[in-house]
Amino acid sequence: MPNRSLAVFLAALALVAASVTVLLAPRWLPGLRAPGPAAPLALPSLAGVAAWRNSAPLGPDSLKGHPVALLLWTDTDPRALAALSVAEAWHRAYAPWGIRVIAVHEPEYAFASDTAIAAGIARRLNLTLPYADDARGLVETAIGGTVDGPHLVIADENGRIEVDTVGVLSAGTRALGLAALRMRPGAPQPPEVDAALPSGVREVQLGAGRVESGPLHSVSAGREQVFTAEFRYQESGSAWVPYPVGGWRNGAEGLTATRGGAANFLAIRYSAGRAGVVITPPAGGRARLWILRDDRWPKLDERGEDVDAGSRETASVLVTRPGIYWIEKGKGERVLKISPETPGVTVNAFVFTDAR
Repeated sequence: MPNRSLAVFLAALALVAASVTVLLAPRWLPGLRAPGPAAPLALPSLAGVAAWRNSAPLGPDSLKGHPVALLLWTDTDPRALAALSVAEAWHRAYAPWGIRVIAVHEPEYAFASDTAIAAGIARRLNLTLPYADDARGLVETAIGGTVDGPHLVIADENGRIEVDTVGVLSAGTRALGLAALRMRPGAPQPPEVDAALPSGVREVQLGAGRVESGPLHSVSAGREQVFTAEFRYQESGSAWVPYPVGGWRNGAEGLTATRGGAANFLAIRYSAGRAGVVITPPAGGRARLWILRDDRWPKLDERGEDVDAGSRETASVLVTRPGIYWIEKGKGERVLKISPETPGVTVNAFVFTDAR
């Protein structure tokens, strides 16, 4: 009888521990999502995604019996771009174990619905894993909706979700290692992949209704306006707040220059390790964007990797495609000004890493 009572007690204790783990694990492990109505228990179908690359379309039959790591990524999030490289390393390491690693592109802006955007990134990163476009957001919706950061879901060979995490991939490394043990017991494990992602990522969007404060906060979509600043401090006021000067038209996804030249610019005060800008060039064309840091041309060691290397006296970026351009780096609080040379350029957002 005592043995039976002890067994019942231990079983109850195990049940309580499991319940506490499910409820509190998302607090202990950053990015891990708690199960709930928005978090599915099984891997959603990929039948609605299109433009598959490096593979034929992957339906339920082709994934049955295989552990699956599914990464949902956007082309303007530096964490998602880094996560793509991690997923590629996982694919190369775990494909021999029968594990499927898949990336699905979820566009954040309308321009990214063009499949050439994801294809260009795949070429730059030398991706060999299967990837596809989900312009309609079907997979994103099925898996819980829009999230802030790359979204990783790992399902076991029966399709049951084991990991559901946003912005943190370390849980994925552990889960794939266990999946490899299940698939090939006793086989030597692949080397562990570094799953670190950029930290302190902050995005300041410029579309109508997306600006949190400042002169753009109350501007309605489609309205053209000339913004003025009587005093210099008005051009670079509160941190993380965009300040336009000159002619601009506010749209749903960004701010479009209606004038060009040095008197037409966007300013923002910030403190971060790196600053970038998401830009859409004029339809069918290209545009040059001039850059000032604290009202001077940034020094060579302060320039981002996308700044033209041909000039030492000035600093600019030639915008040839829609997407993110890295334009400045450094330490301390400073003011960045970007000025389009010609009208028609749309600035969608500022993006920062290691933001303070």
